[in-house]
Amino acid sequence: MTRQQECEVCGRRATWLSAAQNFMLATLKAVVAYITGSRALFADAMHSGADIACALMAAWGTRFGEKPVDKTHPYGYGKVEFIVGVFVGIILIFVAGKILYGSLTVLFSQARITPPKILAFWVALLSVYSNFVISHYTMCAAKELNSPALKSVSIDNRSDAYSSIPVVICVLGSQFGLPQLDPLAAILVGLVIFKMGAGLVIENYRGLLDVSLKPEQIKGIREIITSLPQVEKINYLKTRQIGQKVWVDVEVCIKGEKTLKEANLVSGEIRSALMRKIHYISNVQVSLKPVVCSN
Repeated sequence: MTRQQECEVCGRRATWLSAAQNFMLATLKAVVAYITGSRALFADAMHSGADIACALMAAWGTRFGEKPVDKTHPYGYGKVEFIVGVFVGIILIFVAGKILYGSLTVLFSQARITPPKILAFWVALLSVYSNFVISHYTMCAAKELNSPALKSVSIDNRSDAYSSIPVVICVLGSQFGLPQLDPLAAILVGLVIFKMGAGLVIENYRGLLDVSLKPEQIKGIREIITSLPQVEKINYLKTRQIGQKVWVDVEVCIKGEKTLKEANLVSGEIRSALMRKIHYISNVQVSLKPVVCSN
């Protein structure tokens, strides 16, 4: 099995592992939140519940996006992953709104706030650790596969870890005569979730609009092309991401006049060099011009 195939297996495993972990955490946190009376932990449980839906959607999006091209979809199904990312972001924003509304209502009400039991502290601490582990594992697969959907899952798990940190601190603080810290932690959780959700919507929406690769990635493509002996310079280079894969459109100036056969060989060298060194490039469109074409 090649490294690429191992990463693909890892990516599929990561989404289901994330879903299973979040299901167990959401259930545990919801039960303990009910027992201990912690609004902060209940908000965290809602976040984990949203993570379950996000992980399942990402698993479907990753699988669907790998479908091969066909007559009706000549560019493939990769953009499904961006659509999944947008939906993940919308779910997080909705969950954040529910948490913020409920917590602000409690915080500014005249009712006495009862501090939660210490068990909520230990469950929140477990949530921080497990989510950081899963986030790191998923991001590794996301980077190797260049997968927007897996990146969304990793960011989602990392946001869950960060959102559990104020829960740990505030639940502990509420044991020392500061019960207001519990709904305050829930508000902080809501704000973290909202920020992550909005970021996912913006990033994946840009992907739907055929956003170009990052400057450092484009620089790497340029260096590969200009390292070939027949290439004099690059006239233009365009890239766009379609899910996990990238399409490249480039026009280069070559040294001397070439026959059609020679030109095809140069185009083939450029194409094979890019696809060999950058595994997520799936298509390269090469246009050739003689070196005297522009100054």
